[in-house]
Amino acid sequence: MARTAVGFIEAEGFVPIFDAVDAMTKATEVDVRGTVRLGGGLVAVAVSGELATVEEAVEIGEETARAISGRNVKSIVFASPAEPVLAIAGDVTIIGS
Repeated sequence: MARTAVGFIEAEGFVPIFDAVDAMTKATEVDVRGTVRLGGGLVAVAVSGELATVEEAVEIGEETARAISGRNVKSIVFASPAEPVLAIAGDVTIIGS
């Protein structure tokens, strides 16, 4: 069985992240693991699923968040995440403020 891939998107504010989540879940079959306030106005969302799906979702989400906010948006996808990364994706509140 293939391992689950995880992806994270970080943007300024909840509105760009919520719009990104809406676009990602309408276009792909990813699981939204949660959102978290990181501090300094930054908000992150974690998604999981099959690698190709997570890659597509993160690309869609990043583009959507950037279009809404007009600001820098960052993302990362872990194809085969280590256990600590899986733990963070499973409960993003452990990194939030």
